[in-house]
Amino acid sequence: MDGLVQQAVLFGAVCVAIVVPFVVIPEILERRGYDPRSRSVRGIVWVSFLVLVFGPAILSGFIFSVTNVADWFLFAVAMTVAILYDYYRLNPGKVPWARARA
Repeated sequence: MDGLVQQAVLFGAVCVAIVVPFVVIPEILERRGYDPRSRSVRGIVWVSFLVLVFGPAILSGFIFSVTNVADWFLFAVAMTVAILYDYYRLNPGKVPWARARA
C-alpha cells in the first residue's frame, strides 16, 4: 500500500509539473491580454517548468547525487528537443526545413 501511495504522489507531481506551466500559466496570461505565443510568455512557461522540476530536486539533494555525465547529456538533449518542439509548434513559419520548400 505504501508503494501505491508513493506512486500516486509521484504521478500527481508529474501532472502538476506539466499542466501548470504549459496549460494554466499561458491561459492566465492570455486572459490578462498577453499573447501566449510571445517570447515573454514562453519564457515564463519554461522557467516555471524548470523551477517545478529542479526546485524539489535541489532541495532534496537529488541533483547533487547525479554524477553520471551521460545522464546530464541525455537530460540536455531532451530539454533541447522539448524547447525546440515548443518553439516550432507555436511558430510554424520559422521551421528551417519548411521554409526551404516554400
